[in-house]
Amino acid sequence: MVSACFTEFHVDAMLIRTENKLRRHAADSIKHKEPGILQLDKTYNSLCDQMNRLLREQKAPLGAIAPQYISKDGLFKLDVDDDIWQDVGLDDDMEGPVPGWLGDENVCTGIKNLLELDRCQEEEHCLWMERCAMQEWMMEEWTCLDATIRLSSGNIFLLLHCIIY
Repeated sequence: MVSACFTEFHVDAMLIRTENKLRRHAADSIKHKEPGILQLDKTYNSLCDQMNRLLREQKAPLGAIAPQYISKDGLFKLDVDDDIWQDVGLDDDMEGPVPGWLGDENVCTGIKNLLELDRCQEEEHCLWMERCAMQEWMMEEWTCLDATIRLSSGNIFLLLHCIIY
């Protein structure tokens, strides 16, 4: 029973090392792709300049809307409500009023609040699950400690050795 606790500790340490390795690999992959992404951003913003010029010169199709520029500063920190996700002008069949999610600030605020509520509920569920896992872990640790105390038969040195290691 005591060895099971120590084995669990080693498994946890191995999982932490694996997770750290995956994080480093993901960060390295992003750094490797970053120059290409920044070049795409530069090309996209250049096309936006051309579209704005065509709009100013009135050479663009009737009702055409130039897309928003993409800032290099926030390119790798995108949020759900950033301009990059707006598809204004991409739907050629769009006629009539602007959709509420795009033009009505109250609808936009409501959507953001609903998304935040969803994230809060998801986080609450995750915290509940984590609490249960911690309780199970603590019960197992308590069982191991209790078994160690009983198996040490009053030998204080053995008991301290098992608790410390």
